[in-house]
Amino acid sequence: MKEFYVTRLKHGMILSEPVFDLHGLLLLKKGAKLSKKNISMLKSWGVVSVIVDGEFEEDYKQLYCFDKKVKETIDNELKEKFSGVLNNPVMEEIKRAACRLLVKKAVGNEQRE
Repeated sequence: MKEFYVTRLKHGMILSEPVFDLHGLLLLKKGAKLSKKNISMLKSWGVVSVIVDGEFEEDYKQLYCFDKKVKETIDNELKEKFSGVLNNPVMEEIKRAACRLLVKKAVGNEQRE
């Protein structure tokens, strides 16, 4: 099992954990085989990462795995900036957009290292 950024998912990967949106709505069940449509849907719902099953080919080694420290930093930054306003659906959507931007920035930094 590996944690992948949604932006790094590939068609055919299998989920080892169910995926929920921010409100707890089930988006995909455990064991679902990812399609391009599924991956697009996850991105549109603001999902940042998922856990997938299986052994991965060598080129996938660069694509998986959140650095725990980076993930914690993103989570903490978002909690700090959005605490007290998440009862507002507009602010929840802005938080999802901010999360996507922070993840893209983190992925870019990882690729440069």
